[in-house]
Amino acid sequence: MKRKYVNIQPHRVGGGFTLIELLVVIAIIALLLAIILPALETARRMARRTVCKSNLKQIALGWGLYLDDNDGGFWQGNNANHLFGGWNGTGAWGDPNRPLNQYVSLPPIIETEDGAELFCCPSDTGCIPLMPPQEVAYQYFGNSYQTNLFAIGPTMIGPPGTDFVDLHIAINSRLDGLSLIDVTTNPAIFALVGDNNWIHEWVPFGPINEAWHGKPQYHNIAFLDGHVEFIMVLKGMYVTSEYSILPFRDLHGMARAVQQQVP
Repeated sequence: MKRKYVNIQPHRVGGGFTLIELLVVIAIIALLLAIILPALETARRMARRTVCKSNLKQIALGWGLYLDDNDGGFWQGNNANHLFGGWNGTGAWGDPNRPLNQYVSLPPIIETEDGAELFCCPSDTGCIPLMPPQEVAYQYFGNSYQTNLFAIGPTMIGPPGTDFVDLHIAINSRLDGLSLIDVTTNPAIFALVGDNNWIHEWVPFGPINEAWHGKPQYHNIAFLDGHVEFIMVLKGMYVTSEYSILPFRDLHGMARAVQQQVP
């Protein structure tokens, strides 16, 4: 008996590919996407970080001009650390006049967010303490950035704990009317202004705040000498080899005696 052979042809989808070939192609595309997408997100994050660093560089230069115009005197007052530049913000805190604006070629008063982009970090996701997480700093304060409280801020800052009382008494005795001539810390490590959440990192109490640039506790910081670095701000640490928030070099020893890194 003669055997009959049936020639089974692979089923072709749309006349071009077999089903197996199509599944292989889809699997390859999925694999490539799994490889490429994280790299693209990393590249986007790096681009946003670069824009942020550029903003802070211009802001630091603006502070240099401000200090030149004001005999080296730092701007001080309630909420000065938030309200130094940008637009009025939805929080509408205090006087809408932002003193640094004119030193970065902006109007002193900006009522809407349009036109104050220099003060907007593209990675600003908020996470402002005691504020809803959806409220970004740029929207609420009109400014994604925050200055060093011991330079541009109130003239008295309460200690975060009993161990810090003597240190803060010594700091507060010198803050009112602080001038550039009073700053004895090396300008290359004296932190002047950075991402909004950096200011909440070095205080030893409270939770660690969200870092905007993809690395926990890392923030863009502009220093008094004008350069900008992406560095880790250690919770509970006033003075490290990379930064100091204290204007006064002679108080570094007192700070090191009481500070302790909080995990």
